[in-house]
Amino acid sequence: MRGLTGAGVTLIGPVSQDIVRVPGREARAQPGGAVYYAGMALRGFGLPVEIITRLAKADREHLTRELRAAGAIVNVSPSAQTTGFINEYSEDKARRAQTVDGRAAPIRMDDLPPLRTRWVYLGPLLQGDISADLISHIAAQRRHRIALDVQGFVRRASGGKVLAADWPGKTSFLPCIDILKADDAEAALLTGQTDREAAARHLSGQGIEHVVITSGGSGALICHRGVFHHVSIRLASGEAWPISDTTGCGDTFLAVYLAGVMSGEPPFAAGRLAAAAAALKARDFGPLRAGWEDVRELASRLQSS
Repeated sequence: MRGLTGAGVTLIGPVSQDIVRVPGREARAQPGGAVYYAGMALRGFGLPVEIITRLAKADREHLTRELRAAGAIVNVSPSAQTTGFINEYSEDKARRAQTVDGRAAPIRMDDLPPLRTRWVYLGPLLQGDISADLISHIAAQRRHRIALDVQGFVRRASGGKVLAADWPGKTSFLPCIDILKADDAEAALLTGQTDREAAARHLSGQGIEHVVITSGGSGALICHRGVFHHVSIRLASGEAWPISDTTGCGDTFLAVYLAGVMSGEPPFAAGRLAAAAAALKARDFGPLRAGWEDVRELASRLQSS
């Protein structure tokens, strides 16, 4: 990994109050949200991080404490509620049922301080978390590159349940994105293509430079300027990897892929580092706590394809 000195990322989205329920363990209350997991990963690698979020007054201190302690700048606008999720995992931790328990107000133009970083990471959790005019404003300035975890644009809350939903504004906004991450189901919803390569090719055709489609334990597909790279998340030795909590693995993957791109890594190398980071995060509850040396070491032990 080349040096990251001088680079920085602004992350926009809700920090959530999560309850994680894994069979055989006591339920855990912990901070969550894309900007939390991504911000903690990026700070662990020394990148300057600024977060723009909304929280209820009662949650502001304890949900941002760890981010601030890690050195992130956290800008919090007030909200009547904090976004909350209850995540219930299956025995094999491969499936998750989500319930929404509270919803923060949308992040709007009035909540946006002057952006001081070249890269902006959009991390909505549900449709409406980030206003369309805010995204349009960032894109129109043409001074920033945008990384997007699409999950929050393709799911909505109804009666406390999380439901899949197409992104109404995708035609206008997809061409503004530089790095887009989706899982298989999200990519199919966005494109109408159930084949990963077809979905990635479609998204790449919208002008997105880096399209990353993740498939859990099956790894990820990266389409960079029309060229495909298959990234494995399996150890070359064939040994099983311990999994405790997969909450935030996708957020960690995108954050570390972005860090790799920012430091000049080619897409496949950035993808291997991202896969290793996601695996290390899954080993423990909470955010990624490993450093670059641990990530690089594990990446060297992954299958080559």
